[in-house]
Amino acid sequence: MKNERELLMIPGPTIVSPRVLRALAKPILSHVSNEFVEGYAEALSLQKKLFGTDGTPFLLAGSGTLGMEAAIANLMERGDKVLCVENGYFGEKWEEIVETHGGEVDRVRFEWGDAVDVNMVKEKLGSNEYKLFTVEHVDTSTGIANDLKKIGELRKNTDALYVVDSVCGIGGMPLKMDEWNIDYCLTGSQKALGAPPGISLFCLNDKAWQTVEKRKSPPSDYYVNLKRWKPIMDSPKGYFATPATGLVLGILESLRIIFEEGLETRWKRHEVFSKAFQAGIKALGWGNFPAEGHNAHTLTVPKIPEGVDDAKMRTTMYQKYGVIIAGGLGKLGGKTVRVGHMGNDTMNDLVATLGAMEMSLAEMGHVDELGKAVGAMMKVFTKY
Repeated sequence: MKNERELLMIPGPTIVSPRVLRALAKPILSHVSNEFVEGYAEALSLQKKLFGTDGTPFLLAGSGTLGMEAAIANLMERGDKVLCVENGYFGEKWEEIVETHGGEVDRVRFEWGDAVDVNMVKEKLGSNEYKLFTVEHVDTSTGIANDLKKIGELRKNTDALYVVDSVCGIGGMPLKMDEWNIDYCLTGSQKALGAPPGISLFCLNDKAWQTVEKRKSPPSDYYVNLKRWKPIMDSPKGYFATPATGLVLGILESLRIIFEEGLETRWKRHEVFSKAFQAGIKALGWGNFPAEGHNAHTLTVPKIPEGVDDAKMRTTMYQKYGVIIAGGLGKLGGKTVRVGHMGNDTMNDLVATLGAMEMSLAEMGHVDELGKAVGAMMKVFTKY
């Protein structure tokens, strides 16, 4: 019999609160009904608060990739030069989007999992020839977290727009868009926000919006042309294309939950989760993939020791214990696993996940004494 109580602990999509599920289960609303229009407006207001910006919020149907494409399609024009700061799979993804829209890519590339050398980025930006530069807050492929605040200091001495992908960061780690000089920031609904996939959230500050207004040529995209969407963001009573009414009300409920918990409290909870899971991994004798001191708080990416079949371990975890974690992404396949611990996850979820991992490894002959990893995790939890 199929287990209907699976524990989803991948780095997105993440577990969704019953409150959000109840919002999704409501009868479909008209997109011009008062309930929906007021809910859309509230969600946009909370989005600005979440991002820490006085800029313009956009909340559209699509994945985080839509937010990436919207940035390039609206801020860049054909022939513009873009600097991509890369230390993982998603950092490199920007290159394809820029080239698709006729931009010229330059890059400052670091080994996957290595921290960004801010001085190298500073040197590149010193030429002042870039329309914008892209940075990952958290690269989900490696578990690395980049220092957005420090990189944001460079923005003061360049005309280039600072564009940040925080799909796996915002809602689980500090992000202060205006304070950190970020011009455009994006995220998705399905990770630390704790909502289902399908909503792309992004904000532009005044400088970024002026860039959109002063384009020499209109964007080649129709749906992602932000000038068409801005009147709806200003007043959701308007119409350009039918919004995902159920998903919008779902993300609204998840945003309400976030602010009931409190952003600072939520950031701290995720930090504790990260420390606890890393302690458990260390007790197993496993290493951590991202550079020390640069771990994301939203997921852990352990390195697979020699001789351990990670696919077999993950299969056992799922089939016997009902826990789902992710394998390594791209060139890290078979070399790492990825465990999400963000959004609505609880301490109990983390204990169950590490316990399933430990028991599966014991069955495979890789753990002699059960409980060491879970015990190390518990010791961290009891400190907070």
